[in-house]
Amino acid sequence: MSSYKIDPTSDFNYPEQCILWYAICQTALTISAAPFFARSRHARDTLCADIFMLFEELNVTTKTSLNVAELLTKLATDSTFPSLPELHALSDLNRQEEADVRHFWVTIPEDRRYRVIEELVEASETEISLLLGRLLRVALGDESTRVRILAVAGLWEETDESLIGPLLDLLHNDPAEEVRAAVAAALGAYVLAGELDEIDPAQAMRVEEALLAILHSDTEPISVQCRALESIAYSGEMGVRQLIDDGYYSPYDEMRVSALTAMGRSADIRWRDAAQAELVSPEAAIRAAAAWACGELEHRDALGDLFNLLADEEKEVRLAVLFALGHIGGKDAIEVLSSAATSEDEEEAAAAEDALEDSLFFGDSDIPLFDESETEWDEETDDEW
Repeated sequence: MSSYKIDPTSDFNYPEQCILWYAICQTALTISAAPFFARSRHARDTLCADIFMLFEELNVTTKTSLNVAELLTKLATDSTFPSLPELHALSDLNRQEEADVRHFWVTIPEDRRYRVIEELVEASETEISLLLGRLLRVALGDESTRVRILAVAGLWEETDESLIGPLLDLLHNDPAEEVRAAVAAALGAYVLAGELDEIDPAQAMRVEEALLAILHSDTEPISVQCRALESIAYSGEMGVRQLIDDGYYSPYDEMRVSALTAMGRSADIRWRDAAQAELVSPEAAIRAAAAWACGELEHRDALGDLFNLLADEEKEVRLAVLFALGHIGGKDAIEVLSSAATSEDEEEAAAAEDALEDSLFFGDSDIPLFDESETEWDEETDDEW
């Protein structure tokens, strides 16, 4: 076995290398410790690929990269687009670097601005060292609609309270419907964080009130209202139940799909029967959303209907069913998933493998995630919001 020594005097980021080595060790331990990997080819391959990626990233950090000023100049004037390692200069910006990026951002052609955000957001899904919060904050003010949408999407896991103001400003004032819809979707992370006491309750309420204003508006496009309903569903306020109910009986299929998504996010098992009933809907999008909701609500009584949907002609439905089976778990579900993992369709086989991994946590957990005693609605009406 070869050895590798980190030299703290070299011209690369020593703390970052330590973080990467830790991630490599943790991933290796996962492979060696989990018995599931003995029978999960996809899981083994995925984690081995993660280790390879981390070693590659470790190697990248040993190379001299451009600083922020040099990178901005190259983006604005050089005909050659920077490599991904060079784009890493835009990660973890300090306040002065953020100000520099904001000042020079408009000098970069739109196609390049979009590509910068696209490549870094995509890379951040696998590279743990990429911290894009300050860069994406700059991109939120981009004149290009598609850049703003991509910036919002890149913040989907962010719950930094300092971003609430800029996001709400976009929600209320951005001229592009697509941007407002993306923001409404992103705000769900803040609602959930509020429920988990991870952010200031006043800030969480501020977000919820903004989403409610969207839902009660007579002029807001349905696409924005759909995302708002999906996000507000994380709230534990009683009035959410009525909002979901209103969406479920909407004449618009798009809103009904969002209502089913909201049912799953609500963690309220009293929606189980409604979700199961839609598994036979003539609309594929509704069947898929219903399957997803049954999984999120761990509705074991729906297993028979879910098994039948594995033969559905629409792939989006079959993929949603595989997700649901992973969350419901149990012997029968695991047997079906094990069989689906051998599918010739690579996407479905991978989804089945992921679901098998999920079943280790959800289906076999000794700690119930839901209060099974709550099977009927309270008689008293919901609070008005």
